[in-house]
Amino acid sequence: MNIKEYRKMLKSKDKKTRQKAVDNLALSQDEEATEALITILEHDPEGSVRRRAALALGRIGCEVALESLCQVMKNDPDEETRKNAAISVGKFGDFRAIPVLFDFYSAPRQNNFFDNIDRARVNLVLTELAQTKGFKTIEELVEWYESEH
Repeated sequence: MNIKEYRKMLKSKDKKTRQKAVDNLALSQDEEATEALITILEHDPEGSVRRRAALALGRIGCEVALESLCQVMKNDPDEETRKNAAISVGKFGDFRAIPVLFDFYSAPRQNNFFDNIDRARVNLVLTELAQTKGFKTIEELVEWYESEH
């Protein structure tokens, strides 16, 4: 299948079809998919589809998506979608992701497979952001961010 066919699949009424399309567009890393994924991120009724779109946009890395990701990171009703959007914002090197990521990082552990994977992803993004500022710890990064904002 090509990008055009996956973009058509995004309009399906079936959530699994839309999820598959988002996943394949993420794998393609084709910037042509960005606008369609932004639309899914902002308007799809299913949190499971939106959260995939948030990660897909981070993987593609097109800065056109940054403002939408920032809005979703703050306002989406689905916690997983907010977290995935924040991870993607952080991958862009944008410090606006810090409060959302640190809230998750600081939350009580659930000690299950998915929580551990999510924590590893959040930890990686926060560590990379800390390193860009020359900090050795995530806590130093958060202290700096809070003093600046």
